Amino acid sequence: MKQFGWKADLRNPNLEIFIHLSDIYSVVGIPVFRVPLASRAYIRTTGLRSTIAWAMASISEIKAGTFVLDPMCGFGTILLEAAKEWPDVYYVGADVSTSQLLGASDNLKAAGLKDKIELLKVSVIELPLPSESVDVIISDIPFGKKFKLGKDIRSILQELERVLRVGGTVVLLLSEAHHRRLKDGEGRSIPLNSKGGHTDELGVAKCLIPEEKTGIAKTVSPSLEASNQECLDKMPPPFGSLVPMECYKVSLGKTDAFIYKYKKSHSSGL
Repeated sequence: MKQFGWKADLRNPNLEIFIHLSDIYSVVGIPVFRVPLASRAYIRTTGLRSTIAWAMASISEIKAGTFVLDPMCGFGTILLEAAKEWPDVYYVGADVSTSQLLGASDNLKAAGLKDKIELLKVSVIELPLPSESVDVIISDIPFGKKFKLGKDIRSILQELERVLRVGGTVVLLLSEAHHRRLKDGEGRSIPLNSKGGHTDELGVAKCLIPEEKTGIAKTVSPSLEASNQECLDKMPPPFGSLVPMECYKVSLGKTDAFIYKYKKSHSSGL
C-alpha cells in the first residue's frame, strides 16, 4: 500500500476488502453493495444473520407441499427466508421462549407472512408431532450461552430423528462445541451392514460437493478438494438414522460455525 501511496481509512473507507486465510486456501472478496446483503427491510427484530439463514434453507431440499419445521425458531429468521423463497410450503416454528416468539410474530407481521408460518410454544425435546411426519427440519442450535450443552444436544437430535420422515433432511447450524460433543461420542452411530459398512442407502457422506449426476463430468480444483476433505474430516459420525451428508464452515463475525446437512436413512424405531 505504501508503494502506491494508499492510506487506510478504517472509519470511512472508499473500498472494503475481505480476506480469509487458512492453511489450505485464501478467499478475497470485495463488496458490490453499500448495504450489507444480510439487511432485510421486513425483519424488525434481528436474530441469525439473514444470509446464513437463506443458505441453510437453500440446501435443505424444500419442495412445494412439504412440511418444514424450525424447532428452535427464535425470531423466525430461517423460516422467513425460506417462506420468501419457497412460499407453497407448510411452515411451523417452535420455541420455549415467549419473548423469542413475540419477536418472531412481529417479524412475520412486518414480512406479511403471518398466515404462512405457524408458531408454537413447545420444547424442542417434546414436540407435539407424530413420528416421521416432517419433511425438512432447519434450525440454529443455540451455542450454549443461554442453553446448556452436554446431554441436551443428544436429546435434541433424538427428537428431530423421531419426527423426521425417512429420506427427510435436517440442516443445523452448530458451534464447534456442539461438533466436539457429537464427534466425541455424544451421538449414536447407525448399525453396520453385513459388509461392515453403515446401513446408509443414501450414499457416501459428502462435504461441499453437490450430488453427481449420471453422465456428467465434473472437475474440482485441488484446493477445493483439500478444503472439502478438511471439512469432511471434522464431520461427526452418523447419529442413529441421521447420516451427515454435507458441511459448510461459515463465519458469524466473532466466531465460526458449521452448517451440517443430515439425511434420515431408515426408520429410527423411536
